[in-house]
Amino acid sequence: MKFAYILPAIALLTGTVGTVALQPPQINEPAVQISQTNPSNTPAYQPDNPPGGLFVLSKEGKQQVFPLKHTDVKAKIAGNVSRVEVTQTFENPFKEPLEAIYVFPLPDEAAVDDMEIKIGDRIIKGDIKKREEAQKIYEQAVREGRTAGLLEQERDNIFTQSLANIKPGEKIDVTIRYTDSLKFEGGNYEFVFPMVVGPRYIPGNPISPNGDTDRVTDASRITPPVLKPGTRSGHDINVTVEIDAGIPIQQVQSTSHKIRTERTGSTTKVQLAQEDNIPNKDLILRYQVAGENTQATVLTQTDDRGGHFAVYLIPAVDYKSNEIVPKDVVFLMDTSGSQSGDPIIKSKELMRRFINGLNPNDTFTIIDFANTATQLSPAPLPNTPANRQKAMAYIEQLDANGGTELLNGIRAVLNFPAAKEGRLRSVVLLTDGYIGNENEVMAEVQSKLKSGNRLYSFGVGSSVNRFLLNRLAEVGRGTSQVIRQDEPTQEVAEKFFRQINNPVLTNIQVNWEGEGKPDLYPNAVPDLFAQQPLVLFGRKQDGRKGQLKITGTAAGGKRYEQTLNVDFAGTGNPGIAQLWGRSRIKDLMNQMFAGETKSGVEAVTDTALSYRLLSQYTAFVAVSEEVRVNPDGTRQRVQVPVELPDGVSYEGIFGRDERLITTGVAAPAPSSAPRQMNRLPGSSSGADVAISAAPPVLESRTSPLEAENFSQNADRIAIISADGLDQSAIASLTQYLKIVTLSQEIAGEIVLEFPVKNGRVGRIILDDKASTIQDMTVINQIKQALAGWSAPSSVAGNIRLKLRVN
Repeated sequence: MKFAYILPAIALLTGTVGTVALQPPQINEPAVQISQTNPSNTPAYQPDNPPGGLFVLSKEGKQQVFPLKHTDVKAKIAGNVSRVEVTQTFENPFKEPLEAIYVFPLPDEAAVDDMEIKIGDRIIKGDIKKREEAQKIYEQAVREGRTAGLLEQERDNIFTQSLANIKPGEKIDVTIRYTDSLKFEGGNYEFVFPMVVGPRYIPGNPISPNGDTDRVTDASRITPPVLKPGTRSGHDINVTVEIDAGIPIQQVQSTSHKIRTERTGSTTKVQLAQEDNIPNKDLILRYQVAGENTQATVLTQTDDRGGHFAVYLIPAVDYKSNEIVPKDVVFLMDTSGSQSGDPIIKSKELMRRFINGLNPNDTFTIIDFANTATQLSPAPLPNTPANRQKAMAYIEQLDANGGTELLNGIRAVLNFPAAKEGRLRSVVLLTDGYIGNENEVMAEVQSKLKSGNRLYSFGVGSSVNRFLLNRLAEVGRGTSQVIRQDEPTQEVAEKFFRQINNPVLTNIQVNWEGEGKPDLYPNAVPDLFAQQPLVLFGRKQDGRKGQLKITGTAAGGKRYEQTLNVDFAGTGNPGIAQLWGRSRIKDLMNQMFAGETKSGVEAVTDTALSYRLLSQYTAFVAVSEEVRVNPDGTRQRVQVPVELPDGVSYEGIFGRDERLITTGVAAPAPSSAPRQMNRLPGSSSGADVAISAAPPVLESRTSPLEAENFSQNADRIAIISADGLDQSAIASLTQYLKIVTLSQEIAGEIVLEFPVKNGRVGRIILDDKASTIQDMTVINQIKQALAGWSAPSSVAGNIRLKLRVN
């Protein structure tokens, strides 16, 4: 059985989560059909059942009718910056008022700064609020019978749109606006609009009936129900992109969609072809600007917050192949179920090109991962014909099944024997990135990738997790590329070898020449590779002009130097301030991969509110003034299902048979071609965690050693104070914390803050200033345990917990 991905039970109606508590609907036509996954534990998705949520059948009994009818995307590109407007049209097909929940993607660095809802001819502007405050405003509006919209961010590239109290038969438009910076590399500008959230593998022990686990506590918010192959929701999409580069552009193409182009002067209008309007793959649009592409671009914007600027620079640095450093390459290949079919075929093809393209003095090996990680060899192999043939045979027998336990693969690479002196260790990851525990993986790379090593990520598929792939490449000091399953591999491989052979500019320093200093992001400027731009965002609060001096070391040890003028005269491009704010938020969030801190969360929140930006701690909320539906009436709640990403195998993810998983951990799947190479030490199936969400009962399966460890750890954690908890709740939590087995011999105090609602612990934040323990391994073990605590019914609101670790 090839199951690996866990989807949560859907909240079918307002007030019911993961259970069926439903009276027959008081409607005649059309008939309401209801389905859900098993509400007990955390099940695999049932492929022979309809997706979770409510839907309506047409009179013919064929077409499924869902509330999301259409998405219209209008993008305007000026130079390096795009301004995008996304309008989602919802319609209520029921006889009762409707609340629609839709999980959708946007670019992972998009600065989302506006949301509004349109009811008839009226437009209700969204307000930016702290996320908890926005949620309370929305919930109050729902209870009062007002129409309300709530826009939240779950990941940098995953968002949730909630729209409540849509009248029967009514249409409502929700419009979202954002600014983004175009990717520019190798002479090509690239505009990407993601269209679907791929199904995520969720590791960990279950802590709620809707699919949340102690390792992915918000799993239910990032795993929308998925339509079966051959079925459609009726949701379609139209995209229009207007490109005004000031000068003519050329070679406009899309590797993902059929497009139509129309040119008027210096403006080029691009639209999706009508026959290619199913939202099941990323739109990738590329074009070139006629003339010189290597000139530096400096864009500015000034307001009462200061002068903001963006710098786009492609250093003119010679690339010489005779200066290549011998490489030690470890290929890390995803062979989980989501790669089944076209993606695994493409990954194998790409791997063959990579192996055959290595330099004679390079060494290499292959590690593949799903539930477990296996390897071609216990040490890097010399690049000989015999070893290349051995690698080809290994690649050929790989099969796609099981769960995406990327953390297993990453740890296997990080624990691999170090490269010999004088060799550059390069890790090359091939995956779709369909996981829910992104931060856990990124923190591992951030803290444990050895100095001098680099990680390059390749997203294989039509709708990959670009957020994960981009951030891994950034913290791994490498590059990120995406290749569709139907895209030729030769150009991708050639581009990769131009990059991996050697960075063209290292040790980059950016200094301001003039009065004062700007706030620059990213804080740590990355190395640059062939034909790759340097992109910087800055803010100078006094708005005084100056110069940026950029220096670095080119290949061969030559000094590179470039000076750029930055003048804030005039208002400039209004999107630059938003991009600076988004870049600052990204930098702050990158510092919290290992765990959220109070100071970090406050800094992100303050920036987001100041720049009117969506973040994980802020949200947009829009509420109608008038009461539009009966506050005490029946309401339907629908989670809009999404298409399966183009090229992804439904059976590879959800399996074929009807058996249920009764634990929160995906079981290992049998392989049709058993792996016979070296299994890595410490590689295991399922989650690798030190706690259990179950009560602290030592069952018969517990070994004497484990029982002794439990006894020794039972009194290691003591509650000093617990603001917001009564004595019975403190007693419950004290007993519960005895299950935690700390892996470190460490002592001190930890202060945590978190909300509790309906017995569930919400987002847990470390007060880093009040805590004396800063070891994130210990802190995360305690946080992981807290996530599974079932709080007494008397507990509600925000809790501040002070613990002593003995």
